[in-house]
Amino acid sequence: MMITHQGKRPSEIWAAIGFTLLILSWLNLVILFNRSKRFDLFLIYLLIIAGGIIMGILIFRLVTCSRVFSIEIKPEVLQIKNTEIEAGKVKKIFIKGYFKPVIAIKPKANMLVPYKYCFCFSDKEDQGIKDLKEWADLHQIEVLHKRFTRWL
Repeated sequence: MMITHQGKRPSEIWAAIGFTLLILSWLNLVILFNRSKRFDLFLIYLLIIAGGIIMGILIFRLVTCSRVFSIEIKPEVLQIKNTEIEAGKVKKIFIKGYFKPVIAIKPKANMLVPYKYCFCFSDKEDQGIKDLKEWADLHQIEVLHKRFTRWL
């Protein structure tokens, strides 16, 4: 038996806004404390490059968060887009939020939830969560309604 739902990635608008403000405040500090040593300039350039890379990732995710993909709940495997997660490798399932819940699958091998294991149901949210909870109960996986930490 295979159950299919439609899902999409969670919007990360608040993370992008917060990180933009953080980078701007760092750049403001750099301008206020005009450093002229080579090591200080190296750190400033490193900060700007790292911030630019992270901002690029966040902007890419904002652009692609509206794309719909399929979530298939199979007897032994949960498939999110093209990624298959075996039931034996899942440590916990997190559900964050009430009106537009974000679901995260935490693998046993990871300390944080990978981005590709996070999704929202785009339609029939209640039925999707119910099906996911039944699958988790069948495999004795803990389902928690709380916040989680996600890897970039």
